[in-house]
Amino acid sequence: MKYSVVIPENLQEQLRRHLIRRDRQEDLCFALYNPSEGRTRYSAVIKEVILPQPGERQVHGNVSFNPEYYDRVCSLALEKGCGICFLHSHPDPGWQGMSRDDIEAEKMLAPRVKATTGLPLLGMTTGDDETWSARFWIKKAPETYERKWCATVRVVGKGIKIHFQEQQMPAPTLGNEFIRTVSAWGSSKQAILSRLKVGIVGLGSVGSIVAEALYKTGIRNISFIDFDLVELKNLDRLQGIGRKSIGRFKVDVIKERLLKQKLFERPLIETFPYSIIEEEGFRRALDCDILFCCVDRPWPRYILNVLSYANGIPVIDGGIETAINQRGTNLDYARWKAHTVGPGRICLNCLGQYKSEDVALEQSGLLEDPTYVKNLPKDHFINRGENVFTFSLGVAGMEMQQFLSLVLQPRGQYYGPKEFDFNIGNIDFDFPFHCTGNCRFPAKLGEGEKENQHLIESHPLAEQRRREAKRNSPVKALINQFFKFNII
Repeated sequence: MKYSVVIPENLQEQLRRHLIRRDRQEDLCFALYNPSEGRTRYSAVIKEVILPQPGERQVHGNVSFNPEYYDRVCSLALEKGCGICFLHSHPDPGWQGMSRDDIEAEKMLAPRVKATTGLPLLGMTTGDDETWSARFWIKKAPETYERKWCATVRVVGKGIKIHFQEQQMPAPTLGNEFIRTVSAWGSSKQAILSRLKVGIVGLGSVGSIVAEALYKTGIRNISFIDFDLVELKNLDRLQGIGRKSIGRFKVDVIKERLLKQKLFERPLIETFPYSIIEEEGFRRALDCDILFCCVDRPWPRYILNVLSYANGIPVIDGGIETAINQRGTNLDYARWKAHTVGPGRICLNCLGQYKSEDVALEQSGLLEDPTYVKNLPKDHFINRGENVFTFSLGVAGMEMQQFLSLVLQPRGQYYGPKEFDFNIGNIDFDFPFHCTGNCRFPAKLGEGEKENQHLIESHPLAEQRRREAKRNSPVKALINQFFKFNII
């Protein structure tokens, strides 16, 4: 199990102003966090900073706090059902270790915090260059707490900034295969890119191209989440997939194709034939630093929208809309859009990427009923024109631009949603960067498991596809042919 911390950008600014002092003395404060539990990573999402009130702490080169301050923090943690984070500063740059006094202070706090909240104490230190280090104090036995260093601390907002613990997350060495890529932005930025864990939800026409683009950008740790199988109708749109792959999971076929390129000594591509709505798919997504949403259905988009805010994971989404003219003789219009959602950015609901009523419709199962779908209005999303490979290239390219902008932040610049109009060739960027005032999703920021537990459900279509995959497996086909009866 790896450990990590997420700090929303607005709280990072609040912490910076308080902890990094001009007089170079150390300072401290507390914060509340909510856990976010992936399959292989346990994260704390900082929810609220609790600054000391006058007289609650003493700065004297080092720094100490009074019992009244701690009691106030405990009361708030109990009231809000949160864990407790103890933060302090050091007047030095880089990932900070711990002095003997630091260790004793956190060892003293660990059992009290665990007894009060039921959650482990999170300790954090910032250097004077705003680099964070972090550790959890995990109870191993009565009165015995073990320090577990976090592999990463992620600051998320308009961009993403990740602080790595080098022992757990050393920068990988890339071969000459990537010499041109590294020359575009330098080895230090490539070291960040190459240590990211990126998830792709939906390995269809757009997702399969994004997978190739990520891999060839030097990202070796990628999770593919998609329950669907390759069908004949997919062959004109899926990147590099042919007839031999029909009936197999898309995630497995795309992984095999990438591994054959042998770009890395130890690639870490993982495949999960599940829906993001299901427990396994959802938890695997929480293990990622950044997610690509390459689905076209409202229910998974809603799930990813909430997941992004609640767990502090940026989600890069895109969509394509096309229509044929009334005579059926030519394209009427086509446009595609890409955007990044999450802390400090506009959500998918405010962008109009799904409608709440369509989420409910999909949850009811009616969108899988041909009779019901046949009677839906022509302008319903389920009846929109299909995208084609060329258009998928366009939206995948725009999504990758969003990704690189988020991570690289060239010249400190960020940009929001962009939409390309195929008919006239214009790119529209006149979209709001933040949600409207009455949007409910930003309020979910940092809620972690409090929101996660309401999102996970069974997904009958995904379960059906996995049953089909078992029937389609080569071993079963051989057995069936040999014994001339069906085995399911």
